[in-house]
Amino acid sequence: MSFPFGIFDRIAAPFRKRSGIEAAGGGRRWQGAQVIAHCPNSTLAARGPAQTRAAALTLNNPHAHRITETWVSALIGKGWQTRSQHPNAAIARSLNDAFEALTAPQMAIAARALVRDGEAFLRIQITASGEIKLKPIPSEQVDPSLSRDLGGGARIVAGVEFDAEDEIVAYHILPEAPGTPFVTYGAAIRVPARDVLHIFDPIFPGQVRGLSWFAPVLLKLRDRDEASDALLMQLKTASLITGYVRDPDGSFAGFEGQEEGSAINVALEPGAMRILPPGADVTFSHPGQGLTQAADFLRAQDREIAAGVGLTFEALTGDLTQTNYSSARVGLLEFRRRAEMLQRQLIEGQLLRPLWRRWIDLRALAGEIDATGAALDDYRGVRFVPPGWQWVDPKNEVEADARAIETGLKSREEVVAGRGRDIDDLNEEIARDARRANGGAVA
Repeated sequence: MSFPFGIFDRIAAPFRKRSGIEAAGGGRRWQGAQVIAHCPNSTLAARGPAQTRAAALTLNNPHAHRITETWVSALIGKGWQTRSQHPNAAIARSLNDAFEALTAPQMAIAARALVRDGEAFLRIQITASGEIKLKPIPSEQVDPSLSRDLGGGARIVAGVEFDAEDEIVAYHILPEAPGTPFVTYGAAIRVPARDVLHIFDPIFPGQVRGLSWFAPVLLKLRDRDEASDALLMQLKTASLITGYVRDPDGSFAGFEGQEEGSAINVALEPGAMRILPPGADVTFSHPGQGLTQAADFLRAQDREIAAGVGLTFEALTGDLTQTNYSSARVGLLEFRRRAEMLQRQLIEGQLLRPLWRRWIDLRALAGEIDATGAALDDYRGVRFVPPGWQWVDPKNEVEADARAIETGLKSREEVVAGRGRDIDDLNEEIARDARRANGGAVA
């Protein structure tokens, strides 16, 4: 049964008027306001244009480049540490080193794609020699044009295949990324979901593909860049003109210079003084006037851009001229809370943990580790230590952590992990220092 277009809006209109909620009201103030219906589909349609525009800005706009690199530094930093929970310390150390060697080269690449494109893909592959490797995949290589009903509730949406229970079972990946040299176009290859890591931050329930983190500020970044260029060109043009000579009788007011038609280009030597004839005067240009107001306006735009991408104004611009210690610390703590949330949800939850489990299973299938049930569980146990944050006030923060450990509010392991260190490594270093101080042998 079909309904006339707009029938539901007409039915709901009287209720909106009586609700007293301005967000659902009408009137001239809401004319032309943007609305988004069917949010998952809208984000899917916006994904491609937002991604290409963000890529261009990241390469050409200094603010966009800094946004990307600041978020990559916050999410990845000096690297994540792996802490296998295997009861055998030697095996655990071997697993830690091997997994970090596998992931470390790809994590910054994945984080950069996550911010710029809104999503990152890593494919788990086994080489001809039997080694496991990670291959970053451009988001366009996961065929965004492929959407199909497979019947029985199964479907493919933008290259992502779902089964009847709405679980992701495969990704359809093109043989080569579009636009690469010597690309060979062919049908997308179906790759099981267990061999593909898809990292993105969903904005709406049901969202299938990621949306660039630059989406809220893309247009403002472009306008801000053009405004800055326009101001620069205006200043350069105005600086070409030193002044204007008003000469009623046409005698060039006693100045000498190069004649061009009916005008003369006058050059003044340093320290020169001129007595002008009656009626003549000189007006000097002031190209720097208005720049203070323009700088304040651009600073206001920078604050909006920083808010749109989840950074502080100081992190975006590097401008600390209007910042004191307290305000900088409050802003930094807020940023760190969000960064830690994204670290846990995206980097650990969508990348490291599923990769670890698949990596252990593949090594078990290859006979490299014991594949029996209880023993395999020992291999699967793992903890990840995110990169720590630099101290803002080292003395007070160390004293606060020491006091928290003494009173039982924090464990020593929690404090060490918060600094991005592995407590086992720290304990070994402390023991080694103690042996060295006592004149003992250092292993």
